[in-house]
Amino acid sequence: MLTRGSIRTLGYAPAQPPWVRKEALKIGISCFGVGLGQAGGVQVYLRNLLRALARHDFSKNEYVLIAFPGGGRPDTPDHRFSVVELRWPSGRPVSNWRTRLMKLGLPGLSDPFSAQIDALALDLVHYPGTRMQEFALRTPVVLTFFDMQEEFFPAFFPVRERFGRLLAKRRAVSRARTVIAPSRFTAAALEKRYRTPREKIACIPAGVGPEFSPFGAPGERERLCARYGLPTGQFVFFPANPWPHKNHERLLRAVRRLSEKLGSAVPVVCTGRLEGERRSVGALAAAAGLDASQVLDIGFVDSAQMPALFRAAWVVAFPTLFEGFGLPVIEAMASGCPVACSDVPPLKEIGGHAAHYFDPTCEEAIAEGLAGVWQDRALRSALIERGLDRAREFGWDRIVPAILEAYERTARSG
Repeated sequence: MLTRGSIRTLGYAPAQPPWVRKEALKIGISCFGVGLGQAGGVQVYLRNLLRALARHDFSKNEYVLIAFPGGGRPDTPDHRFSVVELRWPSGRPVSNWRTRLMKLGLPGLSDPFSAQIDALALDLVHYPGTRMQEFALRTPVVLTFFDMQEEFFPAFFPVRERFGRLLAKRRAVSRARTVIAPSRFTAAALEKRYRTPREKIACIPAGVGPEFSPFGAPGERERLCARYGLPTGQFVFFPANPWPHKNHERLLRAVRRLSEKLGSAVPVVCTGRLEGERRSVGALAAAAGLDASQVLDIGFVDSAQMPALFRAAWVVAFPTLFEGFGLPVIEAMASGCPVACSDVPPLKEIGGHAAHYFDPTCEEAIAEGLAGVWQDRALRSALIERGLDRAREFGWDRIVPAILEAYERTARSG
């Protein structure tokens, strides 16, 4: 297990006493995208961040949650959190196309919001979702930057989308005073690809909440099976939207190989779905040659149910081709489920010796990796024990102090 000293070496936040600051900060947090479609990684990070700040920030900091037109109103975890809803200028209708353009951070679309945010007299504003929309801000900015997948896998994106991503992300990083990178891999990519100064980057991982634990309520599995129609026996769990880089089709072909080797069907449960996405899990299963009954796609799942799903799974598979961090790996470990995952750098960085790795570009390697965790009980026990230890290093109690330090540094720099 990592020690405090080794965590410092990794660039992660060491455990610290409860954060107490003499002078309170007024901190804005952008909630752009809340309520737009189904929850993804950014929404999960934002929700967990707000809860963690409420639980582990013992100062008198004030938090202002900034809600945008067309989005949802975020929940406030305690009395220190308030919500400010921004408005379009008089006479300008709220439209879906304008909201989509704002996501790209294109010039000329966000000045009204910049002025409204500046008028809040914040010490800083935190954008937790890789991009920001307000480039005329005078308020200091902290940006959490998760990944630049389009730089590594441009073929996964149409030309217009790739260009929009590149423009929006590079402008956001350039505008921010502090950039939070969740892994050393992402931090290094920011330095190399965007020429971001090293002193501007704070390497702070995402955290896992206390609800992810190996201890479930009595009858939990039975209720899950009844609610979602889960297999009553062992199954592989893959929690990911069917984006190309998540590698669903190759995983399902590997499961077909594994099933043939074992002489019995290995069930797979998938969560996540994209609105209007053609790459449905059912279509991918058919393309992989699997019977429809072998793959259960339960779509989007309420976040409160995710810990129980991890606990019910026999193994969590995460065959992704690219990640900036990889939170499901840590959530699975914290829930006492062994993990078989890609050997891409961010996952090896966060998983350490607590995961079973495979080459995500090779079906046979994926099948062998799954087979080891599926069949070898000694390996399973070792992975579960190491995983629980590893997950403790990503508790929000260890991470919030580093985030607060980044806030203070950013506020001082103004």
